[in-house]
Amino acid sequence: MSGVRIAAWQHVEGRRGFEVARLQAAEDGGYRIDGHSTGEDEGMGWGMHYALHVDASWATRSLDAAGFAEDGPWSISLAADGAGAWTRDGVAAPEFDGCLDVDMVSTVLTNTLAVRRLGLEVEGSGTLDAVWIGTPAGREVERMPQRYTRVGIRGFRFEVVGGDFEADLEIDEFGLVLIYPGLAQRVA
Repeated sequence: MSGVRIAAWQHVEGRRGFEVARLQAAEDGGYRIDGHSTGEDEGMGWGMHYALHVDASWATRSLDAAGFAEDGPWSISLAADGAGAWTRDGVAAPEFDGCLDVDMVSTVLTNTLAVRRLGLEVEGSGTLDAVWIGTPAGREVERMPQRYTRVGIRGFRFEVVGGDFEADLEIDEFGLVLIYPGLAQRVA
């Protein structure tokens, strides 16, 4: 497949919309990922584009995202050294030190990063802190502790540690989400 994968998801139930992502193998052994996600959430229309670079270990090295919603345009630029030090919009962001992953609420693609990076065996579990970007308008950015547990060959339980959110994800052989109950279903 020449080092390129394309995936598309239909947003379901919790929001309506669509996401498409292109993953291309990079020279450093990682991936460059470009994606678009659009939708309607609680009556608010929104759209966004993201460009993500992960290294060979699937640690996030950079994220540039920009979008729009009824309350205006937004953008964020994150960069990491692969060992846990971050900048946000070019300024040191020590509140994210130690994080290796990003998690954007408006895309299911970012679950792939943790699934691939943790490399869990069935019944294995791993915790991480992610830079979480909430709301489709990208205005909330915070550190979020998460746990992934591999519950089967293609099943992962995703939990917010200390929170009240969990979801049982079905993934493909590459680690891309097939079904995220109540949120998205892979269509291509």
